Amino acid sequence: MKRLRWFVLPALLIAAACSQPEEEKKITLQMTGPDWLPISLMEQISADFPAYAKEKLGYTVEINMDPAPWSTYYERLTAALAAGSPTYDLFVADSQWLGDFAESGHILKLNEHIANDPELAAIMDKIHPVLKGAYCAYPGGTENWWGFPQEADVQGFFVRKDLFTNADERSAFQSRYGHELPQTYEDWMKVEWEQARDYAEFFTRKAGETLAGETLENDFFGLALAYSKEYDFVSMAWLQFLYNWGGDVWDWETMQVDGHLNSPKAVESLEYFLDLMQFQPPGSVNNNLDGVNNAVASGLVAMASNWIAVSPGVIEDPSFSTVTDKIMVVVPPGANGRRSFNLGGQPFVVGSKSKHVKEALEYIKWWFQDAQQQRFAEGGGLPSTTALIESDEFKKSRAWTRAFADTIPYQRDVWKHPKFFSMITAQQEELHKAVSGEQTAQEALENAALRQEGILEEWRKDKGE
Repeated sequence: MKRLRWFVLPALLIAAACSQPEEEKKITLQMTGPDWLPISLMEQISADFPAYAKEKLGYTVEINMDPAPWSTYYERLTAALAAGSPTYDLFVADSQWLGDFAESGHILKLNEHIANDPELAAIMDKIHPVLKGAYCAYPGGTENWWGFPQEADVQGFFVRKDLFTNADERSAFQSRYGHELPQTYEDWMKVEWEQARDYAEFFTRKAGETLAGETLENDFFGLALAYSKEYDFVSMAWLQFLYNWGGDVWDWETMQVDGHLNSPKAVESLEYFLDLMQFQPPGSVNNNLDGVNNAVASGLVAMASNWIAVSPGVIEDPSFSTVTDKIMVVVPPGANGRRSFNLGGQPFVVGSKSKHVKEALEYIKWWFQDAQQQRFAEGGGLPSTTALIESDEFKKSRAWTRAFADTIPYQRDVWKHPKFFSMITAQQEELHKAVSGEQTAQEALENAALRQEGILEEWRKDKGE
């Protein structure tokens, strides 16, 4: 009997073990992006993805978001990519970084996946064509697909509607300049910088002077723009002038900078951009994006240009802004009969080292469903699908959404070249010397063009060209 029990007991244990449920398969997609509203919104909405994945794939897929501050994001991301390990399955890249990441082999080319998956192909068809070219393609103008839009963005123009509609100010302006201050959104669609400069000059006042019937306790200014040497701030603020003056950063076919970045039109546009500093608050020489927003929120300026994605608090947060009920967001001014602006925003991409490409692409397909895109927009994100952007519901949903939608057709991109960071650094340094008065606009653009030609020449040598 003892011997029989010795055989029976292991058999019972084996049977019990076999009856235990198999451990559920679970995958975690690692994702990173800059620590700001669009990423926190994505993280909140993505809490619903595991249930969808379980139903669609038969197992759980979670998203682990690992954001980093904008100020250190690029350095942290590139360090992780250089380590060569599959740290991130998905990550956000500024649109200009696509060339570097594609050429370096850090991101997955998506053409084959899109060609073989009707759902992915349908997503590409849903994305606004301007944004698809900016956030998905490298090189620009091709159909080599490397990413999908995460946060679209454009430059918005923030104006103090209470000042522009004030009867006394309107009468005084017309008497002095011979044309009227714009009042409505439609009026602003006709404004060019020639008129906007008059507005900036007119509204620049000293403490003790009167503004809209009230005596100013502090100096007041007509305009705020970004002139900082940080990252790409002064370059991006100036590009809307360069493009509207008919200039360009280089020849897009030959990649020749000399003769384009330093053309007479480019110099004239930079001189105009620098001249506007006289109507701006002290310290504008180092004004970054936060500085522009602070000037608006503090009630110090009549107009400002800034990225819409970083500016919702100016309009919607009374704890930050003293003028939340006085701001209208419009399409920025044009010039010389044209409207052309530089694009902002970021795509998100699949890491080439990812071991979970199937699941990452499934997440992308889920993210671009109408329900998720709608929730993203309702939370303050800037979407990229044509139908949503052009819908009346979206255009009326927030103070900036109409201007965002109306500005997109006028967008142009800057280079996505693999040497983007070297080129933008050279441009920033030379432009800021002009901002600070160390050199003229002509000298700044000549020097920037010379440095960028050198960077491109070294790049061609490294490629064996």
